[in-house]
Amino acid sequence: MNGSSITAQVYGCIRNGDYSRAIDIFESKLGNFPRSRPALSLLAYCCYHNEEYARAAEFYEELMALCPESEEYRTYYAQSSVKAGSWLDTTRVTSSVQSQRMRLLQAQAELGQDNLQSCRSTLSQCLEDDPETIIAMVTVDFKEGHFAKAAEKYKIARQVMGNNPPLSYYIALCHYRMGENDKALEMVDSIILLVGTKRNEPRDVNGYERSNYFAVEALNLKAAICYDMKMYDSAKDIMRELCDLQNNENLDNITIHNDVLVNIDDDPALGIERLKLLLAEDSFPPEVLGNLITLYLSHGKDDLANETLEANKQLAREIISPELLSYLEAAIMTSSYPNEAIPMLEKIASEYTPKLKEQMKKITDAVTASRNEQESSLILSATKEYDALLDNYMPILMLQARIFWDKKEYAVAEQILENSVELCKYHEKWRLNMGHVMFAQEGEKIKESIPYYELIIEKEKDAALLDVPSVALANLCVAFIVENQSKTASAIMERVKKEEERQMKSGGREQLYHSCIINLVIGTLYCAKQNFEIGIERIIECLKPIEKNLCSDTWFYTKRCFLALAAKLSKLMCVINDTTLREILNILHDIETKGKNIMTDVEGCEGPMSVSSEAQQIKEIFIKICT
Repeated sequence: MNGSSITAQVYGCIRNGDYSRAIDIFESKLGNFPRSRPALSLLAYCCYHNEEYARAAEFYEELMALCPESEEYRTYYAQSSVKAGSWLDTTRVTSSVQSQRMRLLQAQAELGQDNLQSCRSTLSQCLEDDPETIIAMVTVDFKEGHFAKAAEKYKIARQVMGNNPPLSYYIALCHYRMGENDKALEMVDSIILLVGTKRNEPRDVNGYERSNYFAVEALNLKAAICYDMKMYDSAKDIMRELCDLQNNENLDNITIHNDVLVNIDDDPALGIERLKLLLAEDSFPPEVLGNLITLYLSHGKDDLANETLEANKQLAREIISPELLSYLEAAIMTSSYPNEAIPMLEKIASEYTPKLKEQMKKITDAVTASRNEQESSLILSATKEYDALLDNYMPILMLQARIFWDKKEYAVAEQILENSVELCKYHEKWRLNMGHVMFAQEGEKIKESIPYYELIIEKEKDAALLDVPSVALANLCVAFIVENQSKTASAIMERVKKEEERQMKSGGREQLYHSCIINLVIGTLYCAKQNFEIGIERIIECLKPIEKNLCSDTWFYTKRCFLALAAKLSKLMCVINDTTLREILNILHDIETKGKNIMTDVEGCEGPMSVSSEAQQIKEIFIKICT
């Protein structure tokens, strides 16, 4: 194949947008003309438009060496370096050229390094009325946290430049950062609609990733908003749509990261593994490191959290906020050195308390002075700032209480939570954990746990009842039973059961275990109180249907109750009626049949045993005792 035919073939690929094919042709023939300026120029161009920015920069660097006087190649090199995130390489080239384009590229490099002061200085030397200068200046405002100011300037730029997805996305992002989720969602939906309309127009074969870039960004932002608003199923649906649009192949790192977060409860091990792979990439969302460490901690893998933080200590200082980093370090310390973690957490908490009180006063003053719609918006803004601050404070408070919870010093944990009652009494997590520490102290305190749990479920309609942690529902039912309010407990269980059945029929959720866990907790309580007939009835109920509810965890608690009953029967310390015995033997037979592939670890035995074999042994024990 001669040079002219190669060129024609390459230009044909470029016309069709098939840059990957053009690159393949060049690479197979580049040895024939390794120093050809036209060949290198076309190859660099194709790499850039194929989003291989680092490779494009390498080819433009070769062209700079071939043509040292060419400002055009310097500009393209800087542009490719910016896209590749090579900030130092960009600055090295742009500092010696004073054109408008090069100054803007230098400002982008400084922005990428969060060197905002230098970026402002560079932009002050650019043309003020250039739209790119305006947008860059607004981006500096955004980076400095002036979201309202940035949103207004982006809107002005959009009036000048027209309704385009990038500016609409930046406006939506500003509203999101200000906590104005409704406005952010409205803007995001307009972007998706606009790009969705264009998606039906003719485009090149590589079109989706490039032409619909901001549709991907918009869908990611919409998923984040839904997740923050606790609309978890909606967030999952959006991420599923986004992954389907990209055929679940070559997903960008932000999409992978967000997909992990919204689906982490479905398969935590897989989610953690995907975040580890992201962390090993050359570039990844800055939130990956903090979220990976947080997931390790929340799933009891404190040693891996510590290893990950130690291995990335310098990176953590650069990309994790000081507040979050202090919290993660204290959280890691609580597992090994809880006493040393206490003063650390007290110091962090003391920094939040005055800020929360100050923000609370702002809300009170705004409410007192409120006379018109504008002042009402100030109340809303102040409230959202308070809520954001409180959401950051809650993990610290919970970690303080958890240290004493782990020591079974529940009264001390209660006191720690009580000390923040004025700041946190309306926060769901505070109410939930206050209910837990009251419940754990038993006696009269169980009665005191009821109002805290009730406050959580009363605000939830039936459709959202299953978003309440199952342990909270179980504890509330137990508390009502202890207080001789069994009818109230039964009403809650019936609500849960009906909602599970409704959602299972509608296909809303694949696995629901609230009823199972509630019955398991109540059954265990009755067995512990020696009321075996009611306890075993609840245990059997919790396993139905066995195909859905039998697993190593539910079997662990089930067999403990069965063995406790067997021990009492063998010592003639209790009796059960024939109906209960038949139900026990029947359920053990079903477990023996269905549990062959479910494994369970038994202390003192080599290797795991199947649930089936354990059920068989327990069934034989009951037959022997009762014959």
